[in-house]
Amino acid sequence: MKLFLKRMPVVFYLSLFLCFFLLYGNNSPLYDQDEAAYAGFARSMQESGDFLTQNFPFSEPHRKPPLHFWLTAISFQILGVSEFVLRLLPSLWILLTCLLTYDTTKRMYNEKTAIFGFLVLGTSLYFPLNGKIALVDSLLTFCETLGFYSLFRLLPKHHSKAYPWIFFFWLSVALGTLAKGPPILIFLGGICFVFLFFPETRKIVFHLKPWFFLPIALLPLFYWGYLAWMKTDGELVRWMIDWYILRRAANPVFGQSGPPGTYLLLFFITLFPWSFYLPKIFYRIWTQSGEIYDHLRKKSAPPEPIVILLLGGIISGWIFYECLMSKLPSYPLAAYPILAIFIAKTISESDTKWKRIVLIFAILQSLTITMIVLPILSEKRKDTKSLGEHWNKTVLPKKELVTIQNLALPSLAFYTNHSIVEADISQWQNLKNGTMLLLDSEGLLMVKILGLNGENLEQEFSIWAYDRNKTIKLSLYEIK
Repeated sequence: MKLFLKRMPVVFYLSLFLCFFLLYGNNSPLYDQDEAAYAGFARSMQESGDFLTQNFPFSEPHRKPPLHFWLTAISFQILGVSEFVLRLLPSLWILLTCLLTYDTTKRMYNEKTAIFGFLVLGTSLYFPLNGKIALVDSLLTFCETLGFYSLFRLLPKHHSKAYPWIFFFWLSVALGTLAKGPPILIFLGGICFVFLFFPETRKIVFHLKPWFFLPIALLPLFYWGYLAWMKTDGELVRWMIDWYILRRAANPVFGQSGPPGTYLLLFFITLFPWSFYLPKIFYRIWTQSGEIYDHLRKKSAPPEPIVILLLGGIISGWIFYECLMSKLPSYPLAAYPILAIFIAKTISESDTKWKRIVLIFAILQSLTITMIVLPILSEKRKDTKSLGEHWNKTVLPKKELVTIQNLALPSLAFYTNHSIVEADISQWQNLKNGTMLLLDSEGLLMVKILGLNGENLEQEFSIWAYDRNKTIKLSLYEIK
């Protein structure tokens, strides 16, 4: 056994440490909004057998292409419905992304640099947290990184047979589009566009045969879209085109916007403590970009294919999103593995003293987040779970709850055994005796203004909506 442990590579022990970070405490209450909505979509699919549409109370803005929900529903079916099971696959996608980054860096440079590449991703402030919350972005980032890795293996001197990597490239496109639509096309398509400007990399684009394989890779998405169109009379597909393409290109969503340079500043926070090296990284990127510009003006020798690949990923995975009005933190996630490679290369060339200081701080930061910060946040997120479990015991089983407004609490809908129906206010005068209304303070006031007779079944319950930093008072009101 000792001999076996001695022979295990360092990345094996790093993976165990990352698994501990990713899985520890993952039975905590759901996060609003996205995670709870996604969990609700998956459970509804499992229970109803409808795998085409996404229906769950308070969750309409979070509808997406279905791959993440399908995989979660399968996990629920095999392992049972729980928060821990919900977060298993996102943890796996983040671990695999770190391992792909490790192998890419090792093949580009050496083992030592590759270890730092793994550590930068696995112990930075933001990136590994995407494995502790069940969002679509962890799956999408893995697909983007797999496509990037496939392009790397197609570079001259880095492959023996091209066909396996052509297959994995288009597999990543197929899975990525079925998970979140356009982002993977922006990332990988942007890199391929950059490839076209240079003879050595232009050959790779022709090897990929996008005129033939791209339609095939998009078939799963289009087939699901066709079936969803038929089932919803086009409503779901039209909504997704408007919400995920047209609106995000020209307007901020969820009120999150910012000028160009927003993500540049964000990287200094999200990559902490490794952001200590970012000034050198950006200077290197700027210098290499200038060399490419000089080459395009035919004033210098062509750059190395690896440089073209890395800068192409930076342009399509980061710079592109700086130009959008909408600024969500998850947009440039595909750039994180590339920045990790740059940082790892800089670390391997830097002073040993600073390496140790930053590494020790990064490990302590990860342990502090895992053992202290996240458990505290977990306690603050338990209100909707406690209320849902209380109503499961005190309200008649399977009783329908009607609400007139989107309370934006999909976690409450997930934890209660009662179906929640969002009704238009025009329908309220036709409510039958015995109808149970789920109301906040404003809704309760409206009920009294409308003169709907009834009574509160219990006292108001206060829920802290941490994602909006406010307290919501909820009550059950029965029509008499």
